[in-house]
Amino acid sequence: MPQTLDATYQNKEYYEQLYRQREDPWDYYSAAEQAKYNRMIEMAKRFQPSPLRVLDAGCSLGCLTEKLADYAPDVYAFDIADSAVQRTQERCDRLTSKTNFHVELGDAVHPNYPNSYFDVIFLGDVIGNLPDEQDQHLAIRNTLALLQPDGVLILTDCMKCYRQKTYVAMVEAMGGQVLERIYHHDRYWIKFRSLVKQFGKPEQIRSLLGNEGVHRAFTRLGSLRGPSGSKHFGLVVKQTASQSA
Repeated sequence: MPQTLDATYQNKEYYEQLYRQREDPWDYYSAAEQAKYNRMIEMAKRFQPSPLRVLDAGCSLGCLTEKLADYAPDVYAFDIADSAVQRTQERCDRLTSKTNFHVELGDAVHPNYPNSYFDVIFLGDVIGNLPDEQDQHLAIRNTLALLQPDGVLILTDCMKCYRQKTYVAMVEAMGGQVLERIYHHDRYWIKFRSLVKQFGKPEQIRSLLGNEGVHRAFTRLGSLRGPSGSKHFGLVVKQTASQSA
């Protein structure tokens, strides 16, 4: 297939084993991951300040899901791996919140919800992990169909900067109207992370990657490069008028 994104596809069994073996396989504790989620939520709140139903599609271990507490009365989340669903549910059960959390097994390509059901949907680092271009297209199109006419989809994926235009074109071809682009300016941070993981001790790695000041310094450096300073690139999207009609 034409390689739009950089992520490598893995199957359900891979993720199941990964989540059982490792407490935090994606470094969710890191300042970069927390900042990415905060930015996604910030964008969602700008376009939908008072949603009724929100979906975290491909929720992994629920680190974004828990941040949605009190944003909406009902927050839905799904993942393809049983272990991820269990750990997300446990994370949400520990919260003190008026939000009702609905966590279940699910498939991003064929999400099992009614059309026009959600005001906001988050689809973070999911599209690039689907097996082929057809499934990527289906996931975007079928997810957009779940939005209310004025609802928004918040997308984020990892890619080389020259693929950002292709990513936008793919979303638009599937019936999305891009309202805003999100640049996370993490190009240099990712290089720094690789070096730290290669040479640092576990306690040093956690300390450095969790340091917000260090992260801000690298993102400021990345911002000087403009769009090319971002490996993680995101979009705020709604359905086109023809799709929502």
